[in-house]
Amino acid sequence: MLTLAVLAATPASQAQQSSCPQLAAEFSARWEEKQMPDLTFCRAVDGSGNELFSLSLARNYPFKGSRSRRAESATINGSNTYWYRAEIATRSGIEARETAIRLTDGRDAYFNVQAESAEALAPILSLISRLSF
Repeated sequence: MLTLAVLAATPASQAQQSSCPQLAAEFSARWEEKQMPDLTFCRAVDGSGNELFSLSLARNYPFKGSRSRRAESATINGSNTYWYRAEIATRSGIEARETAIRLTDGRDAYFNVQAESAEALAPILSLISRLSF
């Protein structure tokens, strides 16, 4: 059992094979990955360890976007979708977005982005649009 606990806590950079999609090399980002029984949690971090965005992979993820919160349109992994504004109660002034797409294997990919500004948000959304599962 201890071996399983250690493996579950191992970052993707140390694991042999990641369940997270490959990140574009020009962003100098890497994944921190956690495997749980019904969920894979992927956290994209930059070279300083700052989170760029998070991704949850699971079957029947409970996210439902509200039309009144629609922001940017997007194509992720060939799926047309919208980014939805999210509110972060503890951090005012943050540009927060979330969305989910259904993957061909039946899992949902839920994305959460929190950026300091609209200018900081744009390259992160661009990175996500280039992910391939």
